[in-house]
Amino acid sequence: MRIFIFFLSFTFTLLFSIPLDPNPSWYYFCSSPRDIAFGDIDNDGYLDLAIVREGEVNYLFKNLNGHLDSSPSWRSNDVDYTISCAFGDVDNDGYLDLAVGNYRLAGGRVKLYKNENGNLNPEPRWVAESDGAVCVAWGDVDNDGDLDLAAVDLFGYPCVFFNNEGQLERNPSWRAVDYNLDLSCAFVDIDNDGWLDLVVGNVNWAIPLIRIYKNNHGQLETRASWHSVLPQTYYKSADGIAIGDVNQDGWLDIFVSNYMNEGAKNYGFLNSEGRLDTFPNWLSNDENSSIRSYLADMDGDGDLDFCYANDGRAMVYENINGSLNPNPAWSSNITSEWGISVADIDNDGLILKSDTFIVNGVRKLFYFRRRPVQRLLEIKVNNTPIPVSNYAIDLYNGWFTLKEAPSQSSQIIVTYYYSLDLDLAFGGCYLFLNRREPEIKEKEVNNKKQFTNGSCEIYNILGRKVKAGNLKKGIYFLKKNKEEKKILVINIRMLK
Repeated sequence: MRIFIFFLSFTFTLLFSIPLDPNPSWYYFCSSPRDIAFGDIDNDGYLDLAIVREGEVNYLFKNLNGHLDSSPSWRSNDVDYTISCAFGDVDNDGYLDLAVGNYRLAGGRVKLYKNENGNLNPEPRWVAESDGAVCVAWGDVDNDGDLDLAAVDLFGYPCVFFNNEGQLERNPSWRAVDYNLDLSCAFVDIDNDGWLDLVVGNVNWAIPLIRIYKNNHGQLETRASWHSVLPQTYYKSADGIAIGDVNQDGWLDIFVSNYMNEGAKNYGFLNSEGRLDTFPNWLSNDENSSIRSYLADMDGDGDLDFCYANDGRAMVYENINGSLNPNPAWSSNITSEWGISVADIDNDGLILKSDTFIVNGVRKLFYFRRRPVQRLLEIKVNNTPIPVSNYAIDLYNGWFTLKEAPSQSSQIIVTYYYSLDLDLAFGGCYLFLNRREPEIKEKEVNNKKQFTNGSCEIYNILGRKVKAGNLKKGIYFLKKNKEEKKILVINIRMLK
């Protein structure tokens, strides 16, 4: 079989730069916004937006067929000092509930607003006995197929509220014995052993700044066995923790947004087969007051970019061939505060995908190949659908756990939508649309091209990278790695 490549007379430029509009397409001004989160409250296929506020009522904006409502669709009845929020289905009924962290110093407690058939109850239906939080995160610590809730606070020890048949305990049954004015937390399977570990970040008045509590088959250690060693010169605090495989080596990395007013670089720890250096592998060149952060593919090129919210502007570091550019590639023209979250608001970039796992008879935790997940369609084990009551899931952070481990050599197929056209919400609150459209410029026809140096990558018409070899007839994009911002359109014909 011979492959004939004909170069057409157009060049597509800037396809893989960060295509976010620097000006918001939607905004709602509110005072004291502290965190935001996307979640599909009513299961209509469009992601809604929650905004939580310090000393004010919390809001939810419904997504009406691709457009956020102009005014809040839901308001909490209570007012608290809310700093953090996270969506999760706590009772496995198929509807997302909203957990919020209210800091204890002001008398706040961790709370949960239950989702009742597609509508959030304005009264919290669960309140922690005595623990407050400046950050909350969902995870399944014991791999029993339901979501547990981690909470960290400036003046309290990190804790986890375990879930018992859809009910969170009011007094946490796990609590760490060490704390350092904690600000952030996230769950991650750092050593790929099938159990979620807990990452915690704090103010660097006393090192360590980042520490990890390892999960030993459902039991979190109470004293962190790994911690960073960072000088106070550049590393002031860890206000946001972002998890993702930045260099695509199959191991999840940790990236951190750094605050404390001035001289604060953002930084990252690359995971080398379950091991992290205690000193960062990546540093930003800019020094901002960065707060919340997230890793997501904002340019649709298949790798994760680093998004973060400053006490000022939202910014994105671009991932180029597995390495983050230390200089931001995109910045908003609008200044705001704290929160950041991404989603495909209008569903204009959705891709249907199925991931397949062949299991070992023990493992219950699995990560999606793409994240965030816009919408889950189904999970099947050996072609049998698994009911929602039998698994826990975190769509935003891209993992799920099964209540029962499938037998050895069983096949799990999970089908879902992700997006190549993620929009970004920031502060309180602005929405920046993704304008991921190639710019077409006419170029002189040249049917022969010789590459003497470097390498190239081939993408199909949907923007997915494909392997060279027995390609089907069609239109493909050829990206030469020596020219990061330019690719050529090629027409491949297969002749026998």
